[in-house]
Amino acid sequence: MPRITRPDGTVLERHDALSLVRTLGLSLSSGTPPGSAALAEVLADHHLDDARTNAILDEVAATLDGGFAGRDVVALFPDTPNLAGILDLFRRPHRHADAGSRLILAGAGVFGFVLPDGGQAEMTVAAGDFVHIPAGTEHWFRLTEHRTLVAVRLFQENPDWRAEYTGTPVQFPH
Repeated sequence: MPRITRPDGTVLERHDALSLVRTLGLSLSSGTPPGSAALAEVLADHHLDDARTNAILDEVAATLDGGFAGRDVVALFPDTPNLAGILDLFRRPHRHADAGSRLILAGAGVFGFVLPDGGQAEMTVAAGDFVHIPAGTEHWFRLTEHRTLVAVRLFQENPDWRAEYTGTPVQFPH
């Protein structure tokens, strides 16, 4: 199970973490990320193009359930052009009108969530983690200190990835 923390730095014990996951309606699974020659190339030269994106999606398709209208691959590295601008968008609390899932292929990141009671929690995810976020769940995302992540993003019905920014202040120090 990915590590879940509160704004004061408290790490939730397994029982409390599972309760929080159920409260938010998240689905989580962990395993070994699927191998991919295209992924190895992206990790080696920090370059993702359409051909590599399609190859990665084809190579991991067998590990994913179907039914997704939109899918892509995001690759972020310390030398990604405009990384700060990209992360500023992800870091702002938002929600999507559609359910979305993420399969982490390499690296690590942190999803933050606004809880029904207004509290907040962050969940660290790493290679092999699969996270399903229900439609309307207020969340944000940031990279870990290693600033590297490759993930497949999936949406069930809305392939344009539109985010509704909420303006909720994040209670975690970053």
